[in-house]
Amino acid sequence: MEDTLPQKPRPEPLSRRAVAMVLVVLAAAGGLGVVWSALRRPPGERARDTLAVATAGSPFRNTRAGVRYVGDEVCARCHAEVAESFRKHPMGRSIRPASEALLEAAGASRTFRAQGFEYAVEAQGGKVVHKETRRDDGGRVIAEHSDEIAYAIGSGTQAASFLIDRGNFVFQSPITWYAGSRKWDLSPGYERNNLHFERTVGGDCLYCHANQAGLVENTVNRFRRPIFAQGAAIGCERCHGPGELHARRQEVQDGVDLTIVNPRHLPPALRDSVCGQCHLEGDFRINRRGQASDDFRPGLPMREFWSVFFRPEKLADRVLVVGHVEQMHASRCFQESRGKMGCISCHDPHEKPAPEERDAYFRARCLECHGAPDCSLPEATRRERIANDSCFACHMPRGSPSDNLHTATTLHRIPRRPDDPPHEPDLLRGVSRERDFLVHFHRDQTNLRERREVVRDFGSALSQMAWLRRGSGGAKVIARQASALLEPALKERPDDPPGWEAAGIALWLSDRPDDALAAFGKALALTGENEEALIGTALVCDDLGRFDEALAFWRRALAVSPNVSARHFAVAHGCARLGDWEGSASACREALRLNPAHREARQLLVECYARMGNPGRAREEFQTLLAFAPSDRPALLRWFEELP
Repeated sequence: MEDTLPQKPRPEPLSRRAVAMVLVVLAAAGGLGVVWSALRRPPGERARDTLAVATAGSPFRNTRAGVRYVGDEVCARCHAEVAESFRKHPMGRSIRPASEALLEAAGASRTFRAQGFEYAVEAQGGKVVHKETRRDDGGRVIAEHSDEIAYAIGSGTQAASFLIDRGNFVFQSPITWYAGSRKWDLSPGYERNNLHFERTVGGDCLYCHANQAGLVENTVNRFRRPIFAQGAAIGCERCHGPGELHARRQEVQDGVDLTIVNPRHLPPALRDSVCGQCHLEGDFRINRRGQASDDFRPGLPMREFWSVFFRPEKLADRVLVVGHVEQMHASRCFQESRGKMGCISCHDPHEKPAPEERDAYFRARCLECHGAPDCSLPEATRRERIANDSCFACHMPRGSPSDNLHTATTLHRIPRRPDDPPHEPDLLRGVSRERDFLVHFHRDQTNLRERREVVRDFGSALSQMAWLRRGSGGAKVIARQASALLEPALKERPDDPPGWEAAGIALWLSDRPDDALAAFGKALALTGENEEALIGTALVCDDLGRFDEALAFWRRALAVSPNVSARHFAVAHGCARLGDWEGSASACREALRLNPAHREARQLLVECYARMGNPGRAREEFQTLLAFAPSDRPALLRWFEELP
């Protein structure tokens, strides 16, 4: 068809000689072995069915740029029954008013203790408020923080977490409602790292949990008003694409309406892209060069917008924390279906079966392919073990609830027997778990041009991996591999701010701080006050002992995002190193206003008061500090006695 979604300018395909030269450069830099085996197609594989569609353009007219979203209300005018059913589906409840989740928790205690803090959920005049309190050994309140909760995120089927809208900046509360165990507890991940009321919620998070959310470019968690356009929760157009053309006039050819995407009419890989835009997360998910998440439209190949990488050992081993899509690809059912099986083979995206219908519903889905005689156990034997003869109770068992998450995970590997070893996915053929850090999820679908572009994404993923492992022995090796892949990609295409940011991190972790500063500088030159590039520059300047410059960059980062205590503390620390104790104390107080549990800021504030000649305030703050860290009392007392 002549209608295609215009693509951003891309370089022409490389000649064989040019490809060889790129590979020689990578080999000389030490990056070839890692990247090539991770990107090449599995032995014997040919590119699957999306290549022709991606090249020629989608036949669905609403994949074009410029076609507008119209919102669920317009869809419901003609599809009222489906729209009403979808509103009750977990996807249709992905974000909702916080008060709704509070009603679901009726009867459960609204308080709990964790990590020395008291947490409470309160209803105050129609508002939902979350509170965190710290007391000393005598029961005296020494610190308290509360925030009004704007939204519940998550359907509440298993859990619901909560969002804070703090002047266009979105944060997560430390409190989550766990429906399975009917209790309030710390949010997932907080048992390892309690970020209190300061876990930033960025665009990638809200892309999958909300219908549309407008992240301000070059920021981490600042959004345009209204934060949620076209309604908060995921809507019809997330899976069917923008509805402007369809609402105006349908155009049916061969029984298919080409004005709106119907995933059932898509080739398998494009159909899977509709679900994968949110459910295929991998270990690292990198936006393709020049693409933002919001650019994706159903009916287009996901791999044109994101490169998804995973650690090969997670698919080779029976690990439950791997996403459902990755697990399904490791199943024999999926592999032998030759692409026919997908998420919607089993799941109805418009309606979730009622609990009493669940077993029969999914059993019927299994029997569409297998038929009753396929089971090796007689029906009588099966019913002795499972009265309702549920297929998935045996072949898709649920794991035990986690101590921290209070939720269970359904095994999507679909083993024939529960104890069978995992089936190796096609994606792992030709991959060495000892040599390959990461594997590109769509490597069997990419052509030569795409693989050349994905080299840059691979370097970005390795840069993130090195950052997460910083301080460990392997971080420098991974960072050097990342640099080796990013440098030629950026030399060829220097108009790539995220690429420069990734290179800055990799170069810094490779002990090349001057080159890292240059890379971050390129990102800033292209974007202006880019929050992450400012932070990266400040960190490298700190590392080099260029404290005046570091403080200037911390202040610029603080101006972009003033609602994070860590930024205020970085400014306070910078002021202290330059002898500006008044400025340091002011920044410490701001940090503690946002996060009273920020121990380092409280300790620095004690020193500020001591050096400013205010021993009374210093001792008062020191007593609070001791109450926060009673186990460190001897060391803190020695430190306090040595202050001027």
